[in-house]
Amino acid sequence: MSIQLEHTQSYLLTHHGGDGHLAAQRTQDSHTRNHDESFWRFWYQWTEKILPADGHVVDLGAGIGLFIQTMAQRFPDLTTTGIECAPYMLERMVELPSNGYIIVDDLNAPSSLFQQGSIDTCIANMLIHELHQPILLFKQVKQWLKPGGRLILIDMVRQPLESYLTHKHPDATQLERDQLEDSFQHFLEHNRYTPEDLSFMLQHCGFQVEILEPFKKGRAVRIAATA
Repeated sequence: MSIQLEHTQSYLLTHHGGDGHLAAQRTQDSHTRNHDESFWRFWYQWTEKILPADGHVVDLGAGIGLFIQTMAQRFPDLTTTGIECAPYMLERMVELPSNGYIIVDDLNAPSSLFQQGSIDTCIANMLIHELHQPILLFKQVKQWLKPGGRLILIDMVRQPLESYLTHKHPDATQLERDQLEDSFQHFLEHNRYTPEDLSFMLQHCGFQVEILEPFKKGRAVRIAATA
């Protein structure tokens, strides 16, 4: 195992509060919420015309594999590959159909896992805010995707402290010290990029941003970008 991968794994555990089991459980609990009707509407709107029935989808930051499992089951001719490195996610990996796969790699600097121009669609759902920097990932994804292939990016975005804190705690003055420190740490870790930052980085790496759709009252964004 590389020192870089160990560093990323250590960071992710800290980012997830030091409790990998709880982080994996929260991933499972939030799956339906993060893949609700509006998610699937956006997904089909921006992938239907460019994703063939026997195409290849890559899930960046696959967690415990629920999206891989869903796609592989719904579309038996489709290949769905997930990339994950957190041991506590890999230990809780769901059973995958024969057309679903998982690869262990560090998305802060991903390896050349796929041939250039071989992937139809990549998705990064609630991943980018966890990366030290997403530039190397975006550059690699641009290489993996076929010309005209699409990256679907969904993530939390930077917001004012008032918006973030009052959404979770209407009266923060009533919180205990440990709750306050946890909330402010969470704010710092989930407040990295504005929608404009994400758009800039994608375009800088050669993508064409097709749509930037705010949701959750502006606390999150959905982006479809074309290679």
